[in-house]
Amino acid sequence: MRLFRDESKLSPEYVPSRLLHREKEMQLLLSFFKASHEPGAAYTVRCVIVGSVGTGKTSLAKLCGRLVEEEALRRGVKTKYIHVNCRIDRTLYLVLYRVASELGIELPRRGYSDEEITQVIVKHLNKTGTRVIIGLDEAEVLHSEEGGEAFYILSRMAEEINIPGGFSLVTILREPEVLDKLDIPTKSTLLGSVIHLKEYNYKQLLDILLYRGEAAFHEGVVMDEAMELIADVSSERGDARYAIDLLWRAGKFAEAEEAEHVTPEHVRKAIASIFPTIRRENLEYLSRDEKLVLLSCAHLLKDDRAYATSSELYTDYKLICEELNLPPKGYTRFWEIMHKLQDLGFIRIKVRSEGIRGRRSIVSIPDIPAALLEEELRKAL
Repeated sequence: MRLFRDESKLSPEYVPSRLLHREKEMQLLLSFFKASHEPGAAYTVRCVIVGSVGTGKTSLAKLCGRLVEEEALRRGVKTKYIHVNCRIDRTLYLVLYRVASELGIELPRRGYSDEEITQVIVKHLNKTGTRVIIGLDEAEVLHSEEGGEAFYILSRMAEEINIPGGFSLVTILREPEVLDKLDIPTKSTLLGSVIHLKEYNYKQLLDILLYRGEAAFHEGVVMDEAMELIADVSSERGDARYAIDLLWRAGKFAEAEEAEHVTPEHVRKAIASIFPTIRRENLEYLSRDEKLVLLSCAHLLKDDRAYATSSELYTDYKLICEELNLPPKGYTRFWEIMHKLQDLGFIRIKVRSEGIRGRRSIVSIPDIPAALLEEELRKAL
């Protein structure tokens, strides 16, 4: 059975037509470019997008660039969005070379100074009547390599272009502190508006996973609990990129096993493949009672479950103690051990509201395959 419909929809390079939970930021960013759509408009955009890893900075800039190009085309205005990743093009020369290449300008790889290649680009834009928008991604890398001078040269390029609104710059930063390191003239020309992207929460990540999963997998392939576990684990860092990568990896593990569904256990394997967290010596430091409680978690969650209630776990714990002919602890001590295991990073405990039925605690093993953990614990006991 084929699980994936189109796994490219989970690729880091893929930009969907909708960015869930970034609608307000997209509207704001597009509003900056609204005046530049008009023929003869002299409005030049300067803006900065700031946010931590996986908050949608790159996708926001790329999708905005695509939409601005489409609207400009409808209005008969030649506009080109060029996205430059400064982690790849780390110097001003390489940034300018990338811009020239995207504009169709053929240049030798060496032999031009920064100033000469800038003039070649300006001449081309003036000749063709093209407005250009540069998205400068991971711009802190450029700053670390070249300092503030590179930003100043880029931001002043608009003054040499004869086309009204001919040059706009979207600077994308993970670390807003870089702005404080720029001198006042550079900062004044670089900064127009700043858009801050907050980390995604659990509900937002789950929405994104369901949206992307619907496009990437065949219907009904990914279990709801698998999606919930990914959203839960990823919400600690608010990182949608990490969440989507886990979904893809979990799908690949399921595919390799020729499974019919992507399960929570596949998710745990995906997490462990990125951060292998289980080590025998870590288990050896646990007391026998701690191992028994953890074993009950692993035993109950290995069969395609993401969560178990504390009462389910206590029942299973007593059965395991009976199986091994060991006396079980009372519930209070059992619960204390559960919290210690959470402090040690083996499990995660959440309190879930259930309306009129009140609240109850649910437990997950976030980043260790439960079947592997059970196997190691049984060896250690």
